[in-house]
Amino acid sequence: MLTYQAVSIEEVDLRDETFCISYGFSLDALKRSIEKTGLVYPPLLQKTSQGRYRIVCGWKRVLAISELGHPHFTAALLPEEVREQDAFIVNLCENLSHRSLNPVETALAIHKLTRYISLQEIQDDFLPLLGIGKSPSLLKRYTAMLDLEEEIKIGLASGTITREIVPLFLRFSPQERAVLSQLITRLKLSKSKQTELIENCAVIKERDGTDIENLLKSEEINGILSDQKIGLISQGDRIREYVRKLRYPQLTRAEETFCKKKERLRLKGIDFIPPPYFEGEEFKVSFSFSTIDEFKKRLAMLQTIAEKEELKEIVEG
Repeated sequence: MLTYQAVSIEEVDLRDETFCISYGFSLDALKRSIEKTGLVYPPLLQKTSQGRYRIVCGWKRVLAISELGHPHFTAALLPEEVREQDAFIVNLCENLSHRSLNPVETALAIHKLTRYISLQEIQDDFLPLLGIGKSPSLLKRYTAMLDLEEEIKIGLASGTITREIVPLFLRFSPQERAVLSQLITRLKLSKSKQTELIENCAVIKERDGTDIENLLKSEEINGILSDQKIGLISQGDRIREYVRKLRYPQLTRAEETFCKKKERLRLKGIDFIPPPYFEGEEFKVSFSFSTIDEFKKRLAMLQTIAEKEELKEIVEG
């Protein structure tokens, strides 16, 4: 049964983070609220064997009170005999009742649950509660997050870095990860574009032994980043294309050769599509029309193209 009493901020051990899963937050709005209306919901504390209080629920509220310089506040007290495991689950459920955890907070929650229960129990009982399903691969992805550098965790918490690339990040050195995360954050890359860039860099590193830090600080990429005539989206697209060419040099050369030959066909309103990755012999033609006359013009153009030597070069190599 809970009791309520006034507690001195000096009695609270702010270094005891046994139950803390909050990460990547600002206290500004909370402090303004407390200054205006006071502390509406008392934090939940538990007295330790050392005679001080540790925070079970309401970590941010207590920190805000401390930063505001309030000497006392009203707290709810959890009986001392309540087990640490049960107190942590109370904290986790209280958090989940009113907000969604960011990826790093989810990782912290999973990590702290491992102190009390097995990974199998976490996977079966708590991953669905955390809203991430029961996949073992997801469990590994979240537990790996805490091994990443602070800069990357901040990006994960804020959403500028997608959680899907965590396993790929671990294939790079800390220095490489730092440059990659800075580039992703600067260019504001979408989830799919982040994944593409990281995957291509990982393949280049493992295939060629390339130092990705040096690659991403190369003259070519610095030139793109310093080009004031193009926006962030174009910069991101050019950098991704540059890295893609390094991963697929033969495919890139084939694409460039094909484009030059296709230009010589002088196609108008007709798209000529090669086999995927230029592997295979089947080409496709695509065009649109809105009238019968347009349809006839496209067919006539196709007949003209069929007689050109350039088409023979493309199809027969």
